[in-house]
Amino acid sequence: MPPGPDEKPTGGDPEEGPVLSPEELDIGEDEHVRELDDGRYVVSANDPIADTGSGPTGQIEGSTTDDRPAPSEPEPDPEPTGAPAAPDHNPDPGPETEPKPDPEPDFTAHSVHEWLTRDLEASNSRYGFDITAAFDGGVSQQRMVSNDVVTIFENLVMWYAQQIDRNTPVEEVLGILLMEANVPVRYPPDAIVRTLKSTDLSPDDSIEDLLDAVREDEGLEL
Repeated sequence: MPPGPDEKPTGGDPEEGPVLSPEELDIGEDEHVRELDDGRYVVSANDPIADTGSGPTGQIEGSTTDDRPAPSEPEPDPEPTGAPAAPDHNPDPGPETEPKPDPEPDFTAHSVHEWLTRDLEASNSRYGFDITAAFDGGVSQQRMVSNDVVTIFENLVMWYAQQIDRNTPVEEVLGILLMEANVPVRYPPDAIVRTLKSTDLSPDDSIEDLLDAVREDEGLEL
């Protein structure tokens, strides 16, 4: 039966499917659809599409063209422009430290005497002396080596007499020291003969004449 004048057709050919009205074909107002540009849409299968941001998982685009930018690939490391630096086989040892000075030797009277002994032995001389002596508040030193025993003795006693009294002749100082010493001095006869010959006396003169001559010469020089 054909439809009446106030009735709308409810379908068409069963093989062609139902007929949709123009209002039903307008999907731009659907909250599940967002238009990208002319003829291209994004359709959400579940939740509504927000205005800011892309649709959730499961959204279907109306176009097969993907306008999203491709992910950028990391840039390769730059190639070295020069030869690699050679390894430093001599690393900086840091600030140089000053060498510590040798410790000062421990001087004692015993160590000094041992050193003097070795030093005199190394001189290869038959006689010698090394003296450090104090004279009335002062200290004096004297050293000598020789192969002549008389030269060594003469130098020693003259130096000693000079340190006793520098204002008195050395021979007088030595005579006083020998006279005041408890050690008697024995002179050989030849020394006395030479001394007597140095005067104007003769064998006929008396001992009184000898004493007068000694007093006149201010002493007897042997």
